[in-house]
Amino acid sequence: MLGREDRGLFFDDIGRTSYSQHANIMGILSDAVPAERQKEVFEKLDSDPTLIQATFYYRFYLFRAMKKAGLGDMYVGMLKPWHDMIDMGLTTFAEKPEPTRSDCHAWSASPLYDLLATVAGVEPAEPGFKSVKIEPHLGNLKHVEAHVPHPKGLIKVKFDKNEGSGGIDARIFMPTGLSGTLILNGEEIPLKEGQTEHRIPKANLSGKEGNSAAE
Repeated sequence: MLGREDRGLFFDDIGRTSYSQHANIMGILSDAVPAERQKEVFEKLDSDPTLIQATFYYRFYLFRAMKKAGLGDMYVGMLKPWHDMIDMGLTTFAEKPEPTRSDCHAWSASPLYDLLATVAGVEPAEPGFKSVKIEPHLGNLKHVEAHVPHPKGLIKVKFDKNEGSGGIDARIFMPTGLSGTLILNGEEIPLKEGQTEHRIPKANLSGKEGNSAAE
């Protein structure tokens, strides 16, 4: 059950002496947190530094909970630890913040997945990747371009924030024999093989300006 009303979070022990991001991440992912409260709970676990914090490898699950709560546009702004590791001169990602026992931990490499699956938004819509769902989360980025490998060929996506209309210009290329759905600002656009261009004039854009490309 959720903890005391003054915190509104899951607790780690029956004595309610410990609260963590971990328990609440799993509460969201398992739907133990009701759907209508998942956004509220995620915003609490993300903003409360007194909670036991997820380290780099566990943030894979943090980001899954973030997307499930409908907050995918927060992702780009949550990459500071990885920028910091690059600034430190690391060429692989550490297991946890300093002092770390390993400067090479595969579970900390989740941005390699999320730049394509969250920012560019390309994910399987069916088992075996028989069809695709594309739901980008640009956050504070102005431009995102990505190529995602698929058994039928490359899925190519390009998104640009249109400052004139305040929306998003989308260009999607699907390989032969593949279909799917583009989701922008709650609007679902069918995708067929070949190129699709679409403009959403009133997309839900957030954050400061920036630039990025993932491939």
